[in-house]
Amino acid sequence: MTKYIVVFFLLVSSFFIFPRYDFIHAETVVIEGRLDSKIKMSKQMKWDVDRPLSELILRLPLPADYSNKAQSQGVQGLRVQYDPQPASVNEETDKFGNVYKRVVWRNINKDAHINMTYEVLLKVLLPAMESRTPFPFTNISGQERVYLTPTEYVQSNHPEIISLAKELTKNAKTEYEAVTAILNFVVDTIKYSYNPPSYDAIHTLKVKSGNCTNIGHLSIALLRASGIPARIVGGISLNKQWTMPVSDSKTIIQKMGQGGHAWIEIYFPDLGWLSYDPQQSKQFTSSRHIKEMHGFDYMDITVLWSGRPYAPKYSNTIDSHFIDDEVNIKPKYTDNAPRSYIASSQLLAKAGPPEPVEGKPLPVPPPPPVVKPPPPIDAKPLPPVVKPPPVVKPPPIVKPPPQKDRLIEFGNMEFPTFVDAYRIVGNRAVGIPDAETAEYATSQHIYAQAFKVTEPLKLKTVSLAMHKFGGDGTIYIDIVSDDKGKPALRGFRSSPVFLENVSKKHGYYWVDFTFPDDGSIAPLKEGKYWIVLRRSGEAIMTWFYTPGKPYGGPDDTRSTLKGYLWRDILNYDFVFKVTGQKIY
Repeated sequence: MTKYIVVFFLLVSSFFIFPRYDFIHAETVVIEGRLDSKIKMSKQMKWDVDRPLSELILRLPLPADYSNKAQSQGVQGLRVQYDPQPASVNEETDKFGNVYKRVVWRNINKDAHINMTYEVLLKVLLPAMESRTPFPFTNISGQERVYLTPTEYVQSNHPEIISLAKELTKNAKTEYEAVTAILNFVVDTIKYSYNPPSYDAIHTLKVKSGNCTNIGHLSIALLRASGIPARIVGGISLNKQWTMPVSDSKTIIQKMGQGGHAWIEIYFPDLGWLSYDPQQSKQFTSSRHIKEMHGFDYMDITVLWSGRPYAPKYSNTIDSHFIDDEVNIKPKYTDNAPRSYIASSQLLAKAGPPEPVEGKPLPVPPPPPVVKPPPPIDAKPLPPVVKPPPVVKPPPIVKPPPQKDRLIEFGNMEFPTFVDAYRIVGNRAVGIPDAETAEYATSQHIYAQAFKVTEPLKLKTVSLAMHKFGGDGTIYIDIVSDDKGKPALRGFRSSPVFLENVSKKHGYYWVDFTFPDDGSIAPLKEGKYWIVLRRSGEAIMTWFYTPGKPYGGPDDTRSTLKGYLWRDILNYDFVFKVTGQKIY
């Protein structure tokens, strides 16, 4: 491979002192407009038959036709192909109204393949809606009341869930206020993580982390404990980004991983079922969400299979081609919660009866009862003042001498080598709604991730969680100072990493970027800095990210086309690790 000789110039050798970086809350951005997409979908599924199976049975979810107040989904030309041909294929409907295929193979001794293709038309219309449902409310029909049922994964009858739900909604006067309080809590509390050991609501609340299934289960448990019907939705998320303008200088880039995904639907008696993705949006989901099934919990919405004598391993690949895609969105106003940027349609909530209809005046409510004032309390002498005991100062704490050679590590450092697509227990298995999240970081865009230094630090290494697809040339990073919340032009550059020296292997792994140790780079002082990934040649690398904001502030991940405007704010944190030596 051709060697690249790259000359790296030192931009500056020292930094200014920056003010302490404090956390700033993000916003719920209330928007109006529409998102319309027509997409050609292909989903290839494979079950690895390592040794003969006398039987392989699976429940295969199908994309659904549905509509609500904000959106609709229509499916055309659904075609499912099998290899080898199954012994039987039946289309069935479950108790929730979901349609799926029950597929049975017998005496199979090679891998089982299914290829599903279809076109889906998604229309999202975001007008202002009005709800007059008070909180708490009891006017729930029997059909929706079933979605108050606790399950093994949604423990809405657990005392801890009931107590928390009561605390979160204590000031709510409308259902909308109760829903908003619950979902803001979940978004601000639960850190996104992959391959969790359990998916139930109590586990999620205890460890305060989990994937989209955990987030959905905890949200639903708190809602059901509050008397609000809620259900989980399983389907597919697509990684085509869409932009949400906030101002002339700021645009939020909404993007997700492509693959299985779970979100929720919440019932309003006067509006019906509304779609919510706690990681991204309220009262709607974008035209990058394709619904398949809904139910009590994730066991009702995903692919299930069993085999004799064993359950085979599973993998899938999802491809999407946008035939048409219209995003016409504008902001109306913002609210100062939750921590991550959340898109929302406008919902006007006011508890009380509906507005009067012409010719049918509303009845006049009875006057409020007269409350008598309490009887006067006889004056009593105050108790004598008791002087507090003298304060005894504790002995001074003697700190051990610092270890001057001690290295420290910090950052958004958790990432999976692989993302699990299934879980097997005995001879039964269940698909997991989750997807890898990574950005092609060596594209036409330039990407930056912020971090903060709380005390002087001599920088040694910055590591990024990446995957090499191919190409040639180099990748390197700039460490630059902060300029009013965006990357500045002052900083220094790492040594280059030649792609021929990066192993091409499965999954994600640390790629280390080092810096000269000759004293030419001054220590980092207290403040906020940015990691800016750059390249030469035709490097093709992805950089893993975590949905939401597990590490930094809401504006701390950005991209730009021209290299200096940085107006695009990303709804995730990149995975990175900073290693350095404290300066005493």
